[in-house]
Amino acid sequence: MGILGVNTPETFGGLVEIKTETAVGRAFVDQCLHIHSQRGLDSTMASMAKYWFSDLQNYVATRCVQMHGGWDYKWEYPIARAFVDARVQPIYGGCNEIMKELIARTINRNS
Repeated sequence: MGILGVNTPETFGGLVEIKTETAVGRAFVDQCLHIHSQRGLDSTMASMAKYWFSDLQNYVATRCVQMHGGWDYKWEYPIARAFVDARVQPIYGGCNEIMKELIARTINRNS
């Protein structure tokens, strides 16, 4: 955890919150990969994964940029490239608004 430690407020990047979110995300992606390997991943679950993970990637990249202060905007630093790469993910492979529509279509059907 280095200098920032576990007491870093959420407004300054909150490492505990980021760690928790990525751990939950990792469990979900592992589950999706397992289902996909058995040829059972449906379009709704794939849409949920794409939507949630691209939002999570943006969230984590933004928080990490804030932790680095002014240094994060220099191209020599990996966080600057990760931040720029994360910003376009909600558009790639179908925008997240379309993913939300696909997920919403199945809500009443499964209830």
